[in-house]
Amino acid sequence: MRGASETGEPHVRLADEGILKVDAEDLPDEPALAQAVTHPAIAQWTGIEIRHDEPAVHLDLWLATIPGDRGFGRLAVGSSARALGLADHALRWAGAGLYDGGTFAYPTARPAGDDANELDLIVHGLDSGKLIFQVNDLLQHRSQERPAQPFATACPASTPDDRLAAGARVIRPEARLTVGW
Repeated sequence: MRGASETGEPHVRLADEGILKVDAEDLPDEPALAQAVTHPAIAQWTGIEIRHDEPAVHLDLWLATIPGDRGFGRLAVGSSARALGLADHALRWAGAGLYDGGTFAYPTARPAGDDANELDLIVHGLDSGKLIFQVNDLLQHRSQERPAQPFATACPASTPDDRLAAGARVIRPEARLTVGW
């Protein structure tokens, strides 16, 4: 959903081979966020099992479009960052991450039998306890609700708010996108 005028994603360098790509409209505390991986990782197993044949591909879109006071980013890590244990996101969810101040969280998974994985959260930063609680609550809610397929509508940038569909807004120079569930 970038459009022709997309100029590249701003990012915060977390480690030599680790970056968090953020939306141009977000204003993260870059110095604090860049220090997050200097804090030990805290892991929390959620108890949420996702079967291998279950369509969970929209988890990251759902995390990006739910309302809240935290930012959304895409965690990209190289092999040396993984080997050092700095970050190891679940490839099935393509590096979705949430951040708040100098703390960020991302989902990962471990085998939970032959046909399912258990969703896990990894959090780095000063306020890990707060963010892990918030993101765990979000994932528990999503697991109970099991939202339907997302829908997206695109309108010209000049479209007034009252003419847009309900849902999360993605504003771009030439378009206003709405994502709903």
